[in-house]
Amino acid sequence: MKNKKTAILLFDLFSNYELSVALSILSQGKKQFDFFGLKDEVISEEYLHAKCTKLLEETIIEEYDSLLIPGCMDLEDIISSERILNFLKKFDTKDMIIASISSSPILLLKAGMLENRRFMAGVIKEELVEEGFTMEQMKNMVDIKELSENYDNIGPCIVDDNILTSVGCNFIQFGIQFGKMLSLDFQPGWYGVNL
Repeated sequence: MKNKKTAILLFDLFSNYELSVALSILSQGKKQFDFFGLKDEVISEEYLHAKCTKLLEETIIEEYDSLLIPGCMDLEDIISSERILNFLKKFDTKDMIIASISSSPILLLKAGMLENRRFMAGVIKEELVEEGFTMEQMKNMVDIKELSENYDNIGPCIVDDNILTSVGCNFIQFGIQFGKMLSLDFQPGWYGVNL
């Protein structure tokens, strides 16, 4: 895995802070990465301008062993993007490590990549029903309400085989867990949390 890169999906209004620790750990571990987007430049929800290294269609999947996806406040503009869903499906293999935080696991759900997987998402199930998702599709999902009511038993992240999911407030633990799943050499103590 060391010679392969991490693909990072960016889109307008992505949450930059949710990626901060994961990006730092990728850099610490000398793991190369590329930013993929619908266009050359996107603007985060914090108004940071980010240059994408490649467009979604430029993916050469053999160059990557992992995918990192930030969340955002509202997926409405991207949830039905066939370009994004097709990009995500390229990473749908058992040997690809996928890390998805906040609302972004819903993109994986929409792409059909979370069937029979336990996952966490920073959303409320009832609100997703209003958007057309079914309770059957979300049967293995821990939503933000369930997490807040039962955090001690659930923890900051869920790892189901090769897929890591978490919510935005656990971005430090999420980044550390991603680094561990990639077997990177890094110092978790730099981030004030030891896992």
